[in-house]
Amino acid sequence: MSSASPYDSIAPEDVQRGRLLAAVAYLPGLCLLGLLGAPENAFIGFHARQGLLLFTRRVVPTMLAQGVGRIVSVSSVSAQRGGGMYSKVPYSAAKAANGEVMRLPYLGTQIERVPF
Repeated sequence: MSSASPYDSIAPEDVQRGRLLAAVAYLPGLCLLGLLGAPENAFIGFHARQGLLLFTRRVVPTMLAQGVGRIVSVSSVSAQRGGGMYSKVPYSAAKAANGEVMRLPYLGTQIERVPF
């Protein structure tokens, strides 16, 4: 079985056409625009999948914790653990806008598992 990722060689046309939508994909929830709106563009797909993983890894658990009333304890733990992850969002969005592929630590290796 090959360990090559479909994102290792993205066509330059995909990069040129997808830079803006790829950058927007890191904003919470907007990753779905890329996943559903441009499924054939590998560059947008790469960044949209990372945006989706980031969203589900950090935003969804926080929303669930707030829903059950544990705001203070979970938010403080989430802030301690998630600070490094969220600091990568502006950097990743800038890389996408510049046409670069950069995998997020811990999440970037999981993007092939996203079923879109």
